[in-house]
Amino acid sequence: MEMDLLRGAEPAAFTTNPDDPFDEGRIFVWSKMGWFERLEGPTGNVEFMPIAKSEHEMHEMLGEEELVYLGDQEEGQLVVSEFLEQSPLWPESPEMSDEPSQRPGHTII
Repeated sequence: MEMDLLRGAEPAAFTTNPDDPFDEGRIFVWSKMGWFERLEGPTGNVEFMPIAKSEHEMHEMLGEEELVYLGDQEEGQLVVSEFLEQSPLWPESPEMSDEPSQRPGHTII
């Protein structure tokens, strides 16, 4: 994996199957907060689950699976856009996020 990519400020999207990332592969996003896996629910809702804090942890978790950078491809841009639209990880701590604080009981989806 390109270390320069991982040092960038913008999140980056990766997949285990570049030929069919959404149906046959797993999709991951790297950000300054670590690695997240893109999960899609039965109704098409998308969430990103934190799965690793470092590249080393990520490789241990994946085992033999290889990650391919989606780059500026349409799929990669879509995944990064979805990731950036997610609600903050810590809505109760707005100082940890660029997002505005939320009222208790209200979630941005």
